[in-house]
Amino acid sequence: MSAMERHIQQTNERLQCIKEALGSPTGFQSAARELLEWCSDTRAFQKVFEHNLISCLTVVNKVAAQQGFDLDLGYRLLAVCAAQRDKFSLRSACKFYLIVSTFNVLSYVTVIT
Repeated sequence: MSAMERHIQQTNERLQCIKEALGSPTGFQSAARELLEWCSDTRAFQKVFEHNLISCLTVVNKVAAQQGFDLDLGYRLLAVCAAQRDKFSLRSACKFYLIVSTFNVLSYVTVIT
């Protein structure tokens, strides 16, 4: 295995760990902050990471508005990714669009209830 292949594998494994932590109120803050920092680098949006990144964002969409999580941090994370959405493949861009559109509806409902 080349150094690049090892890096890709390790990064994808880390994204899977972040996804797990995002689903827990106790792990959400640190995982979301790590993902936010990682997504601030355009290299995060390479095709080899897309599947795991979209999986993480899907979890953020599902839990950020719930009690014990952080809606604002989830919103910031999605905003950073939205600024880089042109780097997603067409398939991932469509998934991301669904995540963002659903998140906007959920956050609006959470604010007014």
